[in-house]
Amino acid sequence: MIVDPETRENKKSSFDKRLAEARAKIGKHDDADGQQNKDADDGQSLSHGYRMGLEFVSAVAVGAFIGYWLDRWFGTSPIFLIGMFLIGTLTGFRNLMRLLESTNDETDGKAGGKTGDGLDDKTGENE
Repeated sequence: MIVDPETRENKKSSFDKRLAEARAKIGKHDDADGQQNKDADDGQSLSHGYRMGLEFVSAVAVGAFIGYWLDRWFGTSPIFLIGMFLIGTLTGFRNLMRLLESTNDETDGKAGGKTGDGLDDKTGENE
Protein backbone atom coordinates (compact mmCIF):
# COMPACT_ATOMS: atom_id res chain seq x y z
CA MET A 1 0.00 0.00 0.00
CA ILE A 2 1.40 3.36 -1.03
CA VAL A 3 0.78 6.30 1.26
CA ASP A 4 1.42 9.79 0.04
CA PRO A 5 3.65 12.03 2.22
CA GLU A 6 0.80 14.40 3.09
CA THR A 7 -1.32 11.60 4.58
CA ARG A 8 1.70 10.27 6.47
CA GLU A 9 2.40 13.74 7.92
CA ASN A 10 -1.24 14.14 8.98
CA LYS A 11 -1.15 10.79 10.76
CA LYS A 12 2.10 11.72 12.49
CA SER A 13 0.80 15.07 13.70
CA SER A 14 -2.43 13.39 14.82
CA PHE A 15 -0.39 10.86 16.81
CA ASP A 16 1.78 13.59 18.36
CA LYS A 17 -1.34 15.49 19.38
CA ARG A 18 -2.96 12.44 20.96
CA LEU A 19 0.30 11.56 22.72
CA ALA A 20 0.58 15.07 24.19
CA GLU A 21 -3.04 14.89 25.37
CA ALA A 22 -2.48 11.49 27.01
CA ARG A 23 0.68 12.71 28.77
CA ALA A 24 -1.13 15.81 29.99
CA LYS A 25 -3.94 13.64 31.28
CA ILE A 26 -1.61 11.53 33.44
CA GLY A 27 0.61 14.44 34.44
CA LYS A 28 3.68 13.64 32.32
CA HIS A 29 4.25 16.59 30.07
CA ASP A 30 7.34 17.85 28.29
CA ASP A 31 8.91 21.17 29.20
CA ALA A 32 10.24 23.70 26.68
CA ASP A 33 13.40 21.67 26.00
CA GLY A 34 11.43 18.52 25.21
CA GLN A 35 12.49 16.86 28.46
CA GLN A 36 10.01 15.06 30.67
CA ASN A 37 9.15 16.72 33.94
CA LYS A 38 10.37 15.84 37.42
CA ASP A 39 8.14 12.75 37.68
CA ALA A 40 10.60 10.67 35.66
CA ASP A 41 13.50 11.66 37.93
CA ASP A 42 11.43 10.85 41.02
CA GLY A 43 10.63 7.42 39.65
CA GLN A 44 14.27 6.74 38.89
CA SER A 45 15.31 7.84 42.38
CA LEU A 46 12.70 5.57 43.91
CA SER A 47 13.96 2.71 41.76
CA HIS A 48 17.55 3.30 42.93
CA GLY A 49 16.39 3.41 46.55
CA TYR A 50 14.54 0.11 46.30
CA ARG A 51 17.49 -1.48 44.52
CA MET A 52 19.92 -0.33 47.22
CA GLY A 53 17.69 -1.66 49.99
CA LEU A 54 17.15 -4.98 48.25
CA GLU A 55 20.85 -5.48 47.53
CA PHE A 56 21.82 -4.74 51.13
CA VAL A 57 19.14 -6.91 52.73
CA SER A 58 19.74 -9.80 50.35
CA ALA A 59 23.51 -9.80 51.01
CA VAL A 60 22.93 -9.90 54.77
CA ALA A 61 20.24 -12.58 54.47
CA VAL A 62 22.38 -14.81 52.23
CA GLY A 63 25.33 -14.48 54.61
CA ALA A 64 23.20 -15.31 57.64
CA PHE A 65 21.58 -18.26 55.84
CA ILE A 66 24.93 -19.74 54.86
CA GLY A 67 26.24 -19.23 58.40
CA TYR A 68 23.18 -20.93 59.87
CA TRP A 69 23.60 -24.00 57.66
CA LEU A 70 27.35 -24.18 58.31
CA ASP A 71 26.60 -24.14 62.04
CA ARG A 72 24.08 -26.97 61.61
CA TRP A 73 26.46 -28.96 59.44
CA PHE A 74 29.45 -28.68 61.80
CA GLY A 75 27.35 -28.75 64.97
CA THR A 76 28.74 -25.49 66.29
CA SER A 77 27.11 -22.64 68.13
CA PRO A 78 26.36 -19.43 66.30
CA ILE A 79 30.03 -18.95 65.36
CA PHE A 80 29.49 -19.30 61.61
CA LEU A 81 26.16 -17.47 61.79
CA ILE A 82 27.79 -14.42 63.38
CA GLY A 83 30.80 -14.55 61.06
CA MET A 84 28.79 -14.92 57.88
CA PHE A 85 26.31 -12.29 59.07
CA LEU A 86 29.22 -9.84 59.39
CA ILE A 87 30.61 -10.86 56.00
CA GLY A 88 27.14 -10.41 54.47
CA THR A 89 26.85 -6.96 56.06
CA LEU A 90 30.25 -5.92 54.69
CA THR A 91 29.30 -7.28 51.27
CA GLY A 92 26.04 -5.33 51.42
CA PHE A 93 27.89 -2.10 52.18
CA ARG A 94 30.35 -2.83 49.35
CA ASN A 95 27.43 -3.35 46.95
CA LEU A 96 25.89 -0.05 48.09
CA MET A 97 29.15 1.79 47.49
CA ARG A 98 29.48 0.30 44.00
CA LEU A 99 25.90 1.26 43.19
CA LEU A 100 26.38 4.80 44.49
CA GLU A 101 29.59 5.20 42.47
CA SER A 102 27.90 4.01 39.29
CA THR A 103 24.95 6.33 39.95
CA ASN A 104 27.37 9.20 40.53
CA ASP A 105 29.16 8.41 37.26
CA GLU A 106 25.82 8.46 35.41
CA THR A 107 24.85 11.85 36.83
CA ASP A 108 28.30 13.27 36.04
CA GLY A 109 27.83 12.20 32.44
CA LYS A 110 24.46 13.98 32.27
CA ALA A 111 25.98 17.17 33.70
CA GLY A 112 28.47 17.37 30.85
CA GLY A 113 31.57 16.63 32.92
CA LYS A 114 31.44 19.85 34.90
CA THR A 115 31.81 19.94 38.69
CA GLY A 116 30.24 22.96 40.36
CA ASP A 117 33.57 24.74 40.80
CA GLY A 118 34.09 25.90 37.22
CA LEU A 119 36.66 23.19 36.45
CA ASP A 120 36.32 20.51 33.85
CA ASP A 121 36.34 17.02 35.45
CA LYS A 122 38.61 15.48 32.84
CA THR A 123 41.29 18.15 32.49
CA GLY A 124 40.98 20.04 35.78
CA GLU A 125 41.32 23.33 33.90
CA ASN A 126 39.11 26.38 34.03
CA GLU A 127 36.31 26.60 31.48
